[in-house]
Amino acid sequence: MRPSQMKGKKLVQKRFMIAMLLAASGLQACADGNVSLNNPSHLITNIAVPNVTNPAFNFDIAYVEDGKLYLTDRNNKAIDVVDTSTNKLIAQIPGAYAGIGKNSTKSGPDGIVGITGTHTIYVGDVNSVKVVDTDAQQVIKTIPISRAGNRVDEGCYDPDDHLVLMASPGDSPPFATFISTQTQKPVSTLTFPGSLGLEACAYDAKSKNFMINNDGTASNPLGELDTIAASSVVAGTPVVSERFPLGKCSPTGLVLGPNNDVMVGCSPPAGDPLITLIFDRTSGALQATIPFGGVDQIAYDPASNRYFLPARNWVPGGIAADSGFSAQMGVIDGASRTLLYTVAAGKGSHSVAIDSTTHRVNVPFQAGSPAFPNGGISVFATK
Repeated sequence: MRPSQMKGKKLVQKRFMIAMLLAASGLQACADGNVSLNNPSHLITNIAVPNVTNPAFNFDIAYVEDGKLYLTDRNNKAIDVVDTSTNKLIAQIPGAYAGIGKNSTKSGPDGIVGITGTHTIYVGDVNSVKVVDTDAQQVIKTIPISRAGNRVDEGCYDPDDHLVLMASPGDSPPFATFISTQTQKPVSTLTFPGSLGLEACAYDAKSKNFMINNDGTASNPLGELDTIAASSVVAGTPVVSERFPLGKCSPTGLVLGPNNDVMVGCSPPAGDPLITLIFDRTSGALQATIPFGGVDQIAYDPASNRYFLPARNWVPGGIAADSGFSAQMGVIDGASRTLLYTVAAGKGSHSVAIDSTTHRVNVPFQAGSPAFPNGGISVFATK
């Protein structure tokens, strides 16, 4: 073989080895839970929100309907409205909200519940729930809930009985208020004696039950999933009918999935594994424990049959800690109940809302990480 041929062969071998090393590093990146070049849930854009740099963006729950994203924004004491087809912030609906208080319990706006098909949302605030007409872009009613100076947080909607459940986790004891969407008045309340707090809830139209995450009780100190029959609420005597233990979870997000699945997002204390749980929502049987957690709000997209879980408290290695967070968004397959991959997310990412029509996932974030230098709303593809 001539010297020139030998040189050419060595060059080809060198390029092949480089390619193999790059491929191996890419596979390792996927194994470590980092985004890969072939990741379908890529970042599309970041939407800027004004007045969120100092102090850092303080937001809570997000909701999408009819091509609009609604996000509770404490910095601006408003509901941010984004057009999901153009990814543009188009309005900020005021409401004399509490804004940023000394802690989350004293802050608002908080949870947000859409009344499907009515262009109306219910928004939790300190001492009240505010009813917002999204067409008129204004608060049309304020419903007093408590005078303790604590927030009304997350909620869910029962379209069968025209009821909204809104949780008050910071009161002692915590309680839930059931509001008629026809009269826009409370019809009953349910207290949770001994509870450490209340988190996300969902209404199951199949079983006619509300389901709500309970932060902890004497029997289940790191959380339980409580079931409340809607019929008991209608009768004026709401009661917890079933309690499903959640082990070492410290529950946060809750969403109904395909078949009879219900997913519980977890953000456990330092030293415990970061996990997500899937149960049969009738029997309470555990269907899957997924090694990803540190989340708050979670969402399911029926179009892709996937769950999307932004985890502000994710720690590489999968063990909860008090620091060293590396925010990621986990994507879980609804059929196999397995983690498909994760995508890097901005600091503080804990809310999510999906527009299945445009195949977009909206995830608000704070400033502070290199890929997400300014606070705002990230938009990812669902597939």
